[in-house]
Amino acid sequence: MVVLPLRGEILNNDLITAYIAAGIGRAHGWSHIYSLALEHDMFVQLRPHAVFQDGAWYATPPVYAWLVLPLTLLSPAAAVYVWLALLGVALTAAWWIAAPEGGRTRWLWLLGALAWYPVLYSLEFVQPALLVLLIAAASWKLADLRKPYLAGAVLGLSVIKPQLVLLIPLVLLAAGRWRVVLPWALIGAALALLSLISLGADGLGDYRITLAHESQVANNRYFTLAYLLGPGLLSYAVPALAVLVTMAGAYLNRRESYGRLFALGIVASTLTPTYWHLQDFTILVLAGWLFWREQPPAWQRAWLLVVVIAGEFAWPLTPLPMLVGIAVWFAFLVAPSRTPVSERALAT
Repeated sequence: MVVLPLRGEILNNDLITAYIAAGIGRAHGWSHIYSLALEHDMFVQLRPHAVFQDGAWYATPPVYAWLVLPLTLLSPAAAVYVWLALLGVALTAAWWIAAPEGGRTRWLWLLGALAWYPVLYSLEFVQPALLVLLIAAASWKLADLRKPYLAGAVLGLSVIKPQLVLLIPLVLLAAGRWRVVLPWALIGAALALLSLISLGADGLGDYRITLAHESQVANNRYFTLAYLLGPGLLSYAVPALAVLVTMAGAYLNRRESYGRLFALGIVASTLTPTYWHLQDFTILVLAGWLFWREQPPAWQRAWLLVVVIAGEFAWPLTPLPMLVGIAVWFAFLVAPSRTPVSERALAT
């Protein structure tokens, strides 16, 4: 699943789009990283036998290209291998931080994550989802250790792929945990301002063109509610309604642990976007770990198997089972737990 495609063509993955953007930034200035002409020229140099199409356009925020910049000192193939190693370290570190306790069997949580199709798919395309997973796990741990400001600062680093955990700050704010949200907002605003400065008017115009095109690509919405609701107004109205339900659920769960709130924010983030891919469901690994830590009823834990199977066979089954599975899980998290936090703490 991972080795064979990369062995077939090591540069056929999404990291190369960021590598190209970072290379353009270094050679031509950061205001040009969304220039399709420059992207095309560098793409042809790296992959002369491949077709440059919208899937090869760089559409991620500039911060990701900044992060990848040191890798441009390496060959493209070496950069892919280094990044894959970092992703493996990120998953292992997130497992160490957030996976449920289990004694000698705890390693099964890591094995299960590595065996899940969305995670493998993310690794095949060398996506940064596992880095965001580690960022969110570290943020949760710091918040749980009563270091909210540091937790928020770490969560601010999720801007490299913000849609994966976008609703966590909203959940925390609705639950009254503003001490985490404040540094997240400050860091996010600072990075957004630096991005705007680096792009300038011309670069921002190029970015808008890229985003406008990407929003019209059907594949970018295949794993969203638009699959069920169509491309019209409902595909925007229903996710907006889900955001309101998320905020209400966060308020109802305001006395719950950070683990439950982070899980709610992650699950809501997968259910409400208008731009999502199969590999993005990787972030649900962390939500599953945190949800399990909360000692939910056995029948709710059993439901996670539905989500796992739906993700495993997402292509042949279509997104419908996955969306239904996540929606039911979302309902579990919106409703306050019937077990007091103190009793769950004793259970763990």
